[in-house]
Amino acid sequence: MVSDKIGVGIIGLGLISRAHIRGYQEAAEGAKIVAVCDIDESVAGKAARNLGARMYTRHSELLLDPEVQVVDVTLPHNFHYAVAKDAIAARKHVIIEKPMTVKAQESLELIQLAKVTGVKFTVAENTPFAAAYCEVEKLIKQQVIGTPRLIRTLIYGSEVERLRDVSNWKGRASGSCGGVIIDAGAHSLFLLKWLFGEIATVQAISTKLIEESEVEDHAIVTGRMKNGAIFSTEYTFTAEIPWGERLEVYGSKGSLIVDQVCNPPAIHFRHKNDTAGVRIETVPYDPTEWKMKSIANGVCDFVEAIRQNRPPRVDPLDGYYAVFVAEKAYESVANLGRPVPV
Repeated sequence: MVSDKIGVGIIGLGLISRAHIRGYQEAAEGAKIVAVCDIDESVAGKAARNLGARMYTRHSELLLDPEVQVVDVTLPHNFHYAVAKDAIAARKHVIIEKPMTVKAQESLELIQLAKVTGVKFTVAENTPFAAAYCEVEKLIKQQVIGTPRLIRTLIYGSEVERLRDVSNWKGRASGSCGGVIIDAGAHSLFLLKWLFGEIATVQAISTKLIEESEVEDHAIVTGRMKNGAIFSTEYTFTAEIPWGERLEVYGSKGSLIVDQVCNPPAIHFRHKNDTAGVRIETVPYDPTEWKMKSIANGVCDFVEAIRQNRPPRVDPLDGYYAVFVAEKAYESVANLGRPVPV
């Protein structure tokens, strides 16, 4: 195991970087943020002062910093591939905010490049670090609900302000390279692969409520899993409610319901007459912090993976798979919701 702290450089200091920074602070015994980079010099300067780190405004300059061993990419989607590729080529370990890239082929290229250069590489997918989903995984493996028949997810929250801001990348096709399907969908499609295996077919429809935006702010992606179960995932950027996620798993013996903003957040219904259900006590009610905590925990895992020389918990191939299925969903949208084989 490495005894010295791992030097971290963060590229991109937008909203999501706060959760990543929190992760490194929680992993302070094993890692230290030594450099930050943002094209906005005032933003980079403020972060550098707060963190006691060096400031850069070009990622190429940060990659030359000899103390930076890990690069954390928290940039708009359209920059993920190029910046991560440069970082891996510079032989830095890389963790990249989801979606890994906006094109599946680019994700595969990054995975292969990381293998060739011998660095650790992963996507910052927080799903397997959320307490509720970890408990669902255990219960499914224990066959508590029998064979899954129907799986439903919903990711909800408001991006209205950023979508209306024509200077913000979130609502620009050139910056986000897509709306809720590539952005929020990356979570649900990863979750489906992780808990239930591969997807056989997808059908998708999308729409846009916010006129100023160039990307879809609502979508439904549905289809069949290869195990025979039906799935339906829905995403919205226009719900005026704290950010949350919902998962429903209906099986042959019972069902599981998770909703991060509800109390209790996770319930097990044991059979068709179980109207009350049983609260899953190991899942805390934490509507304001569950997401930040799970992202931070994913960052901590990556630090430990490097220090222990083991694979990260999130296999980058699963991050690629989420992008791959999202591409198929967009293909279905373009074909008026017709089924597309995966």
